[in-house]
Amino acid sequence: MSSISLPWRGARMHIVHTESIGALGGQSLRLIDEARLLVERRGHRCTVIGPQGSGFEAAARARIAFVPFRFHGGSVHPLDLAKALRILRDLAPDVVHTHSSSDSWTFGLAARLLSIPIVRGRHIAKPIPSSMFGRLVYTRLADAFTVSGRTIGRILVDAGVADPERVFDTPAGVDLARFDPSRKDVAGVRRELGIPPGARVVGTACNLRLMKGIDTLVDAHAALLDAGAPDLWLVHAGGGGPTVLAELSGKATRQVLFLGFRTDIERVLGALDLFVLASRASEGVPQAILQSMALRIPVLATRVGGIPDVVEDGSTGFLVERDDAVTLAARMTEILGMPASALEPILDRARRMIVEEHTLERVVESYERAYEVVTR
Repeated sequence: MSSISLPWRGARMHIVHTESIGALGGQSLRLIDEARLLVERRGHRCTVIGPQGSGFEAAARARIAFVPFRFHGGSVHPLDLAKALRILRDLAPDVVHTHSSSDSWTFGLAARLLSIPIVRGRHIAKPIPSSMFGRLVYTRLADAFTVSGRTIGRILVDAGVADPERVFDTPAGVDLARFDPSRKDVAGVRRELGIPPGARVVGTACNLRLMKGIDTLVDAHAALLDAGAPDLWLVHAGGGGPTVLAELSGKATRQVLFLGFRTDIERVLGALDLFVLASRASEGVPQAILQSMALRIPVLATRVGGIPDVVEDGSTGFLVERDDAVTLAARMTEILGMPASALEPILDRARRMIVEEHTLERVVESYERAYEVVTR
């Protein structure tokens, strides 16, 4: 694996990334990190276009060149297209790299009209639309794809909208210096959160959306408390809507902490005994799973989307079926009770997989290969 500290040996490019999701979560955070690395370590120029007035804009502006854009939603709004054409003419990029639905339609069409090569980022494991119109954003507004996991790549190829040689596997990369298991501060973080010494702590990190299965995790935790596990705490880190938070808070009984969005997620994850992601649909390869593995935290997740691409049951982590709080609770008990002799080899394999396959270096190198293909 080549080092990201070496400059890109090909032609330096101006890359425009577009993202129409304004919520600050895994997808937008990784884009900020990746754009910075393309600039600072690989010598490219990057501009990111994202929703005006969003949490994404607030986080991105201090770190990267950012152009705010007011998306009207849907496929292509005439006003959005006209503005996108003006922006791309002014920026004159070598490549446009789109990442979500609205921006892929708007800036994909603008780039096509201006004969600018397009790379489409696909981050969710949803089926490709069957209608001719719905498929246009894949068949006509993308020259190559970057995908957040092999499962998503197979979906594109099997649907007939992508050639395998133009699909590049780019799950989120992990900053190994930041997610370093030797720097964990378990006692300090738990003290800050008011968790008593000797407690067992299960946690998750994701946006507060019901598709993430947080309600199932809350139910599993409550069942374990009722069954006689009084020292078990549940921690959630991540932003989200107040309606979902109110619903989950109403379901939660005791010893459940909703921390909100955390800029120090490495500290929170590092303080867990077990990371759980109970998603019920559409996942690519979630960042928080990879980050937990890098920190040598055991991972228990549902068998949905691209999660099995990295979580192999009993080898690099543990898998359960979705929407099954009873089985989830049983597996949580099993893993928390495993002796170190059984758990350590799993943590070793997971950490080694991250170091060898899922670093930021790998992601950026795959992006560059995609850019090289579309600009030939």
